[in-house]
Amino acid sequence: MESRYSPLLLHAARGIGLSHSDAADVAQLTWLRLWQHGRQIRDPECLPAWLAATARREGLRVAISRKRYLLYADPTAEHSDGHRAAVLDVYPVDGEYEPSTEQALSRLPGRYQKLIRLLMSDSCPSYTEIAEKLNLPIGSIGPMRMRALQMLRRTPELASPTTR
Repeated sequence: MESRYSPLLLHAARGIGLSHSDAADVAQLTWLRLWQHGRQIRDPECLPAWLAATARREGLRVAISRKRYLLYADPTAEHSDGHRAAVLDVYPVDGEYEPSTEQALSRLPGRYQKLIRLLMSDSCPSYTEIAEKLNLPIGSIGPMRMRALQMLRRTPELASPTTR
């Protein structure tokens, strides 16, 4: 199974902007999470999506710990130094936010706050679960997430000196 899904995990981690060695660490962390939480996956067809989502979350945690992560407003955009639309990552490690991040989140509309917190929670809810919890169409989660991140980028607590 590892050889089948390893490219998926590496792609998810590298898509965040991690180096090859960090992406390999993320892949190993993802396998550990599968071992710890695999019983929660009821439908085997959901395994690839669960692995990809978990790899992205673990990748974010690794990136935060190294404070090198840039999140782009357009996930299909090339990750290069020429893009000024980047914001520093604001996701928590182990569910705890720093005071400045907490204050920035408090400026968001309530639904956006809930969405960001659910997307980055340790329980790794699927888009279907999030849609049910927030009473949203599943197709609106991605665009709503992007709007929330754009709003966070413009808050005084998280705005970089070049965007102020």
